[in-house]
Amino acid sequence: MKEIKELRLSNNPHIHARSVLLNEDKEKIRDKNKKQFITCNSAKLTITFTDDTKLVLYAPKGYKFDGATIPFNIGKGNMKLLIPALFHDILCDNKNFVDYDRNLASRIFKAALISCGVNKVTAQTMYLAVEAYQKIFGKWRKKVG
Repeated sequence: MKEIKELRLSNNPHIHARSVLLNEDKEKIRDKNKKQFITCNSAKLTITFTDDTKLVLYAPKGYKFDGATIPFNIGKGNMKLLIPALFHDILCDNKNFVDYDRNLASRIFKAALISCGVNKVTAQTMYLAVEAYQKIFGKWRKKVG
């Protein structure tokens, strides 16, 4: 199992909430309700593992994400969650980056939470919630063919 040694964020993605406007069509409103946040700058997260291998994740400017799909209220509204949620969503959208290892993606999320100043109890609770959610609803199987 890969163990995380260090996380390093290069550039702040400057995340903004996407507002729904009165004259927008239903499709655009549905998109904004599903993915409520957008990056205003590109950013890079470098994860170094204890075996000194690295994983580099890029968040492009204009990337839309939901800010943590949590079926209950742990951490909702905590702005410290947005950067970890951003990179976790990138991993969920690109499972091949972690060789379809759901637990590694969850552990990166937890390490990013702690790195962003979320207390360890909340980070552990969110890690367990993400793990449970992904086990039940996630699609982490490798595509064959």
